[in-house]
Amino acid sequence: MPIEPRAFIKTGIAYLFLTFLAGGIMTTMEATGHVVPPVFEVEHGHMGFVGWLVNVVVGVALWMFPLDQTRFAQTRGRYPTRTVWLCYACLNIGLPLRLVAEPWYQLGGRHALSAALLVTSGALQVAAVTFLAYIVWMRVRVPRAPAPGVR
Repeated sequence: MPIEPRAFIKTGIAYLFLTFLAGGIMTTMEATGHVVPPVFEVEHGHMGFVGWLVNVVVGVALWMFPLDQTRFAQTRGRYPTRTVWLCYACLNIGLPLRLVAEPWYQLGGRHALSAALLVTSGALQVAAVTFLAYIVWMRVRVPRAPAPGVR
């Protein structure tokens, strides 16, 4: 398996651990009479869904989708490497930024800096999905037929 899908999958495994750790901490807080702000429950779900599931799905997709060796000869048909790393960076910078910015925004008085960081985190995650859509589209689209008489 190439390094790029492994990076997504290993990052997903780290988020799985962190999600369960956060869940255990929140459960312990509730069991001991401490109130858990609802924003932490939202972040817990986001960490599990985006951090674990999306990272693993992207990693498996990069590994399993059909090859296009004509277009991507340098990666043995897999994908444009730079775009994959941009997707990885956007997803895995945007998510931790959200995990910090959203509670800060919700609980810290909705300051302009926390709002800007929250918007940035969302933009990074949208960019990651856009890069992924491009990568997957290039691997599953039907290639154009060559012009008549061209081989």
